[in-house]
Amino acid sequence: MDDIKILTVIPVLDESQHLDRCLLSLRNQTFDSNRHRILVLDGGSRDNTVEIAKKHAIESNNEGGPSIEVLNNPGKYVSAARNMGLERAEDSTHMFEIIGHTWVPEDHLELRVSDLLDAEESLGRHIGSMGTKIKPSEERKGMPQSIEYALHSPLGGSGQFANFEGRENASSPAFCLHRIEAIRSIGGWDDRWIAGQDHDLNHRLRENDWPVMRSDVSFVCMSKRSTLSGLWGMGRRYGYWRMRQLRVYPKRARLREFLPWIGAVSISISCVLFFLSSGNSSLTGNFSMLHVFSEVFFFAPMILLSLYLGVLFVTSMAKTSLFPNFGIFLSILTLHISFSFGLLTGLLPMKPPINERVRGANNSNNEDRN
Repeated sequence: MDDIKILTVIPVLDESQHLDRCLLSLRNQTFDSNRHRILVLDGGSRDNTVEIAKKHAIESNNEGGPSIEVLNNPGKYVSAARNMGLERAEDSTHMFEIIGHTWVPEDHLELRVSDLLDAEESLGRHIGSMGTKIKPSEERKGMPQSIEYALHSPLGGSGQFANFEGRENASSPAFCLHRIEAIRSIGGWDDRWIAGQDHDLNHRLRENDWPVMRSDVSFVCMSKRSTLSGLWGMGRRYGYWRMRQLRVYPKRARLREFLPWIGAVSISISCVLFFLSSGNSSLTGNFSMLHVFSEVFFFAPMILLSLYLGVLFVTSMAKTSLFPNFGIFLSILTLHISFSFGLLTGLLPMKPPINERVRGANNSNNEDRN
């Protein structure tokens, strides 16, 4: 463990509400502060995010904590910030990717480094990225709690919000501890992607024979969306950038991402065929084969829709209740529709959707990324 030196990179933009808790949790780590540096990269905050970061930099220095450096991120977005961190890695061996509205337990880095070294010893080789678990918040109530349950459900955020146990290979792990050698070998983050940049990076790591894994040895707490409108914006934005990536890398497509569209198209075709077969049956007076097809096309969309709503109904049952939670039901439905709509807009020559969390994130540079 003594050979491991960590650079924590935190891209921020108007994070004054959460950054204090984020930096405090990182300053209080049991991991040796002499082997831990923190870079806060600001993308042009209009609140007091920078002031909060500088205050922590001074306090951490006075208390013998990890070095905290606050820099301007001209590229504004996450991928640009992480590439800036990569350029300033110096003698660090690993980069911890995190964001300003997250926080971690005080033994987080120590546990993850120990777990990483154990995994590498078992594999007999270095690991490119080791992700962690995002812990659902137990404090939220009402709609925020419903959204929390939805994101962590099997039908919600199956990637970074996945509920898993143990240590395993992963396609899209969250908040990775990256080996800097591995990241440099593939050229760092692709700054074409405003969202999904980490998924893209981990995919390229696997293509270049670097193991990508995740472990539940620790967890990250994360402030998530609290309204359906915010959830809609997130789903649409992720869907848009997912389609932009698939236009460049079509082989990365997964069937489950398109199931809502497959269902919607199937139902639409069935409805059209029902009306056509019903009309022909009435005109010709042939009530045999056409009548059978008419009934098939009538019941097919009803069955498909009932199955989908039934699965949502069962999934919306919270752990603490045997009854469905309408808020969870609406949240999952909102995620599916917004992501699917985002996939569609990603095919069209449209401007990228704005960041629903921070309105100021949609600057002029974003308009060129179509």
